[in-house]
Formats: sequence, C-alpha cells, structure tokens
Amino acid sequence: MNKNMTIPNFSSSMQYKQTPANPIRLIFEILLCILLIIPAVLWATIKLFLKSPRKNIRGQVVLVTGAARGLGRELCTRFHELGAKVVCVDVDGRGCAETAKEINRNGGTAMSYEVDVTNRRQIAAMHTAVRTELGPVDILVNNAGLVSAHMFVNPESEQLIEDLVNVNLLGQIWMNREILPSMLERNQGQIVAISSMSSMSGLSGISTYTATKWATNGMMESLYNELKTLKSTVVSTTVCPYFIKTNPEISEHLELRFPEMPTSFVGKIVMNGILENRRIFSVPNHFMFPVAFVRILPDNLQLLINKIFYVNIIGFQKDKELMKKYQR
Repeated sequence: MNKNMTIPNFSSSMQYKQTPANPIRLIFEILLCILLIIPAVLWATIKLFLKSPRKNIRGQVVLVTGAARGLGRELCTRFHELGAKVVCVDVDGRGCAETAKEINRNGGTAMSYEVDVTNRRQIAAMHTAVRTELGPVDILVNNAGLVSAHMFVNPESEQLIEDLVNVNLLGQIWMNREILPSMLERNQGQIVAISSMSSMSGLSGISTYTATKWATNGMMESLYNELKTLKSTVVSTTVCPYFIKTNPEISEHLELRFPEMPTSFVGKIVMNGILENRRIFSVPNHFMFPVAFVRILPDNLQLLINKIFYVNIIGFQKDKELMKKYQR
C-alpha cells in the first residue's frame, strides 16, 4: 500500500445534522399547532353531525366525462335535476348521446361529445365548442376510467397497463389542464376527481389500476395546495368510492365481504360531497378513516384484518395460470 495515500473518513462524511432553518421560530410554530389541534378536531367532529350548506348550481355548466353509462350517467341526471346545463363526454359516442338525449327529453339542457380523454386535440376542440354553445365550464367531473385486473408479471398486460395509465391518470391531467385556466381567470369553479378506495390500500391483482388512483389522489392534493398558493377560490374535490355495481363483467371477477354499491346510492353521496365543496371523501362516508387507521398497524394485523374484510380479485385465465406457476 502507498504510505502517502489518504484514506477517506467515511464515518465523518456519512454524518448529517438535521438542523432546521429558524429553529426558535420552528418551536413556536409547533407549539401553536399543538394549541390549535384540539379545537380544530372538536370543530371537525361537530361538523360531522351538522348539515353542511349546499351550493346552488342552477344554470351552471357541468362537464362529466365517462357519461355514457354507470356513475357518469347517474351524475349527469342528478346535475340536470338541479338545473345545471350538462356536458356529456365519453369515448362511447352512442351511449353519451343517449345520456344527453334523455336529459333534453326531460326538459333539461345537455350536449354530448364523443371524446377520447387521452387525446389532447379532441379535448381542446370539445372545450372550444362547449364555451361557444353553453359558456365556460363551472364544474368538471373527471369520471372516465378503465377498471381491469392483471397480475403484475402477466406478460400479456402491456397494452392494458398503458391504457389504464393513459385513461385513468393522464386523461384527468389533460382535462384539468384544458379546463382549469378558464376557472382561474374567473376565480371560480370546481375540479372533481373520481378516484377509488383502492387509492388507500393496495389490493393484489390490480397494481396498475391502484397506481393510477394513488397518483390521482397525489395530483389532486398538489392541485389543492397550488390553488391555495394562488389564493384562488377554485375548489378541488376527490371522491374515493368502494366498488360500484356498474358492469357484470367486472363483478364476476370480484369476491367481496361487502357487496358492490348501486349507482344510485353512490350518486347521491357523490353529489352531496360536490355540492358541499368537500376536499376528499369516501363512499360510503365512513370508509376512509378505518382504512387509513389499518395502514398504521403492524403488518401481521393488517393481513389479519384484510382476511376478515376480504376483497379478492379473481384474475383472467392467464393470471390464474401464473398463480399456479408461482404460488408456494
């Protein structure tokens, strides 16, 4: 060994002092937060038992994606019943047109647009047409989404993975980026994301779907904070529903402790949350807290609770073959 060679002192270089900026001020700010926690929690608890005021949306323009069927059609109908002008958007042009036709038949105002939410040009063209025909969008409900399962290592799932990410996540991003500037200019409006309870707990067999919903929640939380930074009154709302009974082909791949929810039940709760300008909530309302609580428990307890309140995804044929191949 070269006697003149210097041996680096790794122990000293690995040290890291976590000294915060303005430490004295930090202490006072923490003490202030502690003082505010108790009254804030008490007030939040009281508000759970109080009926929150609902805003009037009569005459407002509400755009709903995924409007051809299921929850999208349910929400379109409910917005119409409250006097809103409804913009129905879906890649399924025929189903979307049927939703709008039903609303118009019942004396409402609705327009339908066949749009692929992954296509930015189609989104921009649709938005231009909506502003010309009905005016600026007051409420955007990002409901369009794909629901499908696949084992993580399924070699046949590449296209499905791309479609899930493009529709469930990028579709919402492109819609928000198109509509939000108009809301910011007017300093009014509401962006709604239909997420999922799977965004609170990763289930076996739906890794990509779950990833898109976790990402949706993160996007909406960042958007909420960005709006606060801008001191904007534009509202962001994230909805996390449990499984909804909308498609028999999906239902046959589910084994659930609690059954799927009917769209009418979900629609009522979602509408209440939107009209009350809630930031984030689950459907049913009481699901979010226990799911979040379970996540802080030790792993063995989490596994036990998940077995009791099971949600099993029954895969497609290739997934079943892979399960037999890899399962120990």
